[in-house]
Amino acid sequence: PELGSEPIYRGSDVCPYRLGDPRSYIHFEPERFQQVASVKYYRASEKLIYKFISKNLVFAYDDKRCLSLNSANVLIPRIPGMSIKVALAFLNSKVFQYIFMKKFSTHKVLRGDLEKLPFPLIGTDTHNTIEHLVDAAIVSDEKIDNLHRAIFQAFRLNEQDAAAINNILNG
Repeated sequence: PELGSEPIYRGSDVCPYRLGDPRSYIHFEPERFQQVASVKYYRASEKLIYKFISKNLVFAYDDKRCLSLNSANVLIPRIPGMSIKVALAFLNSKVFQYIFMKKFSTHKVLRGDLEKLPFPLIGTDTHNTIEHLVDAAIVSDEKIDNLHRAIFQAFRLNEQDAAAINNILNG
């Protein structure tokens, strides 16, 4: 960091639910760059940042209007009846990881593939529970197992289904 610079996040700085400590800084002058997304996406009040080059789905929540390099893409989901934090939980879930692995089997997380993921309809109580667990996961890894269980339940998967998914992802 130097005077007038700000952090810029790379894919390797993206952790599930939160951004890691930045390792790179930049003087943000978009007119000087060869390729840059619209500034409104970087400066959105709430967005998700995800690893682009990865066989795993890894999404972090950002409400600090952070910058990212092209190895860490920006996503602003607009799913009716679902907050961005609840969308974050599904995107980081073992269920979506399993679907992503089986359906796309790639080392790049593409927008078109993300748009094909099946977000379930959930009730207000489930929505609020998941959002509360995400708030905790953004601060600490402590509640992540509870989040996975909540997502399995949202998809109405039983313990056998969850165990099968866990075995495949861990194997």
